[in-house]
Amino acid sequence: MDLSTVEVVRIAVGLAIMAYVGYCLANQKVWVRGDIGLQSNVFAWGTKEDNEFVFKLHVIAGTAFGIWLIAAPFLF
Repeated sequence: MDLSTVEVVRIAVGLAIMAYVGYCLANQKVWVRGDIGLQSNVFAWGTKEDNEFVFKLHVIAGTAFGIWLIAAPFLF
Protein backbone atom coordinates (compact mmCIF):
# COMPACT_ATOMS: atom_id res chain seq x y z
CA MET A 1 0.00 0.00 0.00
CA ASP A 2 1.36 3.39 -1.03
CA LEU A 3 0.32 6.35 1.15
CA SER A 4 0.21 9.86 -0.30
CA THR A 5 1.48 12.92 1.54
CA VAL A 6 -2.06 13.98 2.44
CA GLU A 7 -2.80 10.59 3.97
CA VAL A 8 0.40 10.69 6.03
CA VAL A 9 -0.55 14.16 7.31
CA ARG A 10 -4.06 12.91 8.19
CA ILE A 11 -2.56 10.05 10.17
CA ALA A 12 -0.17 12.42 11.96
CA VAL A 13 -3.01 14.78 12.89
CA GLY A 14 -5.09 11.83 14.10
CA LEU A 15 -2.20 10.67 16.28
CA ALA A 16 -1.80 14.19 17.70
CA ILE A 17 -5.52 14.30 18.56
CA MET A 18 -5.29 10.89 20.21
CA ALA A 19 -2.24 12.07 22.20
CA TYR A 20 -4.26 15.08 23.42
CA VAL A 21 -7.14 12.82 24.45
CA GLY A 22 -4.72 10.51 26.23
CA TYR A 23 -3.17 13.44 28.09
CA CYS A 24 -6.63 14.68 29.10
CA LEU A 25 -7.58 11.25 30.43
CA ALA A 26 -4.29 10.67 32.22
CA ASN A 27 -4.32 14.05 33.98
CA GLN A 28 -8.11 14.52 34.25
CA LYS A 29 -7.79 18.00 32.72
CA VAL A 30 -9.02 19.73 29.58
CA TRP A 31 -7.86 22.85 27.71
CA VAL A 32 -10.59 25.50 28.09
CA ARG A 33 -11.19 29.20 27.83
CA GLY A 34 -11.59 31.24 31.00
CA ASP A 35 -14.75 31.62 33.04
CA ILE A 36 -16.03 34.47 30.86
CA GLY A 37 -16.98 32.20 27.98
CA LEU A 38 -16.36 32.51 24.25
CA GLN A 39 -15.30 36.16 24.54
CA SER A 40 -12.48 35.27 26.93
CA ASN A 41 -8.86 35.55 25.83
CA VAL A 42 -7.70 33.50 28.81
CA PHE A 43 -6.81 29.90 27.98
CA ALA A 44 -5.79 27.37 30.63
CA TRP A 45 -6.07 23.77 31.74
CA GLY A 46 -9.31 23.16 33.64
CA THR A 47 -10.14 20.22 35.84
CA LYS A 48 -12.59 17.53 34.85
CA GLU A 49 -14.85 18.34 37.80
CA ASP A 50 -15.17 22.03 36.88
CA ASN A 51 -15.64 21.39 33.14
CA GLU A 52 -17.35 18.00 32.96
CA PHE A 53 -19.31 18.62 29.74
CA VAL A 54 -16.31 20.00 27.85
CA PHE A 55 -14.13 17.16 29.16
CA LYS A 56 -16.57 14.52 27.91
CA LEU A 57 -17.02 16.34 24.60
CA HIS A 58 -13.27 16.49 23.99
CA VAL A 59 -12.73 12.85 24.94
CA ILE A 60 -15.63 11.41 22.93
CA ALA A 61 -15.37 13.62 19.86
CA GLY A 62 -11.57 13.61 19.91
CA THR A 63 -11.41 9.84 20.10
CA ALA A 64 -13.93 9.35 17.30
CA PHE A 65 -12.31 11.94 15.01
CA GLY A 66 -8.77 10.74 15.78
CA ILE A 67 -9.62 7.13 15.03
CA TRP A 68 -11.35 8.19 11.82
CA LEU A 69 -8.32 10.19 10.65
CA ILE A 70 -5.97 7.30 11.42
CA ALA A 71 -8.11 4.50 9.94
CA ALA A 72 -9.60 6.21 6.86
CA PRO A 73 -6.50 5.94 4.62
CA PHE A 74 -6.42 2.18 5.22
CA LEU A 75 -10.16 1.67 4.65
CA PHE A 76 -10.63 3.50 1.37
